[in-house]
Amino acid sequence: MRGTKTVAAVAAIAGWFGLAVQLVLIVRNLGPALGPWRYVGYFTILANIGSASIATAIALGGQSGLAGARARLMGLTSIVTVGIVYSLLLRSVWSPQGWQKVADVTLHDVTPILYLLLWVVTPHGQLKWRDLKWALIPPALYLAYALARGAIDGWYAYWFLDPSTQSLGSLMLAIVGVLTVFTVVAAMAIALDRRFSANRQSRA
Repeated sequence: MRGTKTVAAVAAIAGWFGLAVQLVLIVRNLGPALGPWRYVGYFTILANIGSASIATAIALGGQSGLAGARARLMGLTSIVTVGIVYSLLLRSVWSPQGWQKVADVTLHDVTPILYLLLWVVTPHGQLKWRDLKWALIPPALYLAYALARGAIDGWYAYWFLDPSTQSLGSLMLAIVGVLTVFTVVAAMAIALDRRFSANRQSRA
């Protein structure tokens, strides 16, 4: 249990550090009014807030709520998908430097790896296949949120969600693609959870 809390503490510290750096940078660049509004427009930020909160709860000894199996599944699916989508669709479109590079690597590479490690060392065996739907709640809510706020102010955090630069068919394909990635990641997590639990029982 002490090892799990240690991993959770490291994951939490990394997450909050990356989030703080990114907030300072975006406020410095866009100002105190627009900066925070843009900041919470990115799924990367929201997913990292979620995973850092879960890691913090685990580090503090929690076993339910944010530290529970479903919350851990939601956090894992969200943060791992952040890393996958960023690598496949976004990493090649810009080249951050300095502190922006630090924030970029922390939020897209370091936190997904640390949270995956944390998830591996936490207890397993509580998830059912029907719990997969919980992992789809964050992306479904975010897609609705991103499209709604984009329709209001004309800004979209991700090019593949911007209806002004692509056809409706391409937009729908992007949405389906994102949800498919979430579904696959969540299914793999549940399968691994069941395998870890079965292995532990067989050794008992």
